[in-house]
Amino acid sequence: MNKPFAEAALLINATESIVLAAHVQPDGDAFGSLLAMATCLKQTGKNVCSTWGEEIRIPPQYQWMPGIDTVVDCRQCTEGDLLITLDCANERRLGMMESSLPGFKSIINIDHHVDNSNFGTINILDFYASATAEIVYQLLRFMNADIDSDVATLLYAGIVTDTGRFQYQNTTAQTLRIATELVEFGVIPNNIFHKIYENLSFSTLKLLARVLDRAKYIAESKLIYSYTLNGDLKETGADMGDTENFIDYLRMAKESNVAAIFKEVPGAGLRVSLRSKGSIDVGAIAREKSGGGHRNAAGATLNIPIADAVEWLSTRIIAQTSASISINE
Repeated sequence: MNKPFAEAALLINATESIVLAAHVQPDGDAFGSLLAMATCLKQTGKNVCSTWGEEIRIPPQYQWMPGIDTVVDCRQCTEGDLLITLDCANERRLGMMESSLPGFKSIINIDHHVDNSNFGTINILDFYASATAEIVYQLLRFMNADIDSDVATLLYAGIVTDTGRFQYQNTTAQTLRIATELVEFGVIPNNIFHKIYENLSFSTLKLLARVLDRAKYIAESKLIYSYTLNGDLKETGADMGDTENFIDYLRMAKESNVAAIFKEVPGAGLRVSLRSKGSIDVGAIAREKSGGGHRNAAGATLNIPIADAVEWLSTRIIAQTSASISINE
């Protein structure tokens, strides 16, 4: 990684105006990586514009993050000398920012998704990293950046969310070493856990109750799924961002190999979040519908009814299982 780190550091040091962009529908890793990089660049006097390519809405569990108030509408960050993308597997994941790519002289693409399209002028890719925040941490250390407790907290939040609180298979020895170093920089793990996972509103609990009550299990594919409807948010007073961690509750069922939550989004089709425990590669399934993610955690946007989406997903899981059995025979 030293060569792309050196190339990126040289380019960053030579550039005064820098745009940072995370993927649309940002998660904890995208938020943490974006804000940590922005904080460190601003400390060196850089002019930084932080954004992502859709309406800026901050889920409640991330509103506490240092620097979150500096994120601006992507229309304010459409051109410049350098664009740094964070946690974006391809140009499409940049949303409305995709059309602005020709306006930048250079692009540094920092990511850990195995399906990354290498769209950057400089590509810093580590497919073994648990989170993009891991890579950002290594780059900042390489650049001798000032990693204070705020920056460390942001990076730790990115790692803890993308590893499912260090429970997913992407948690490695390196992940834990970096987490340890971040704690040494001033992170208080219990505080972050509380702010992200123990900060639900009563309206969110009511929505969660609906989701759990609707849960269904398909024995043939070992799929457990549930869904939210357009009217649920208004009726319960919850926010779509509140639903990010709902899938963890479905994933707990011992009978299932794959968990899914389908979410109706007005004007944006049907979004599905996927998690798997074992051999099923939900990232590959999501990519069939132009989605993305990892082997055990992925998502996509579908333009079909929920019933059809469930049938499609169950069929793809069965097909993968059958293919795996054939290979092993």
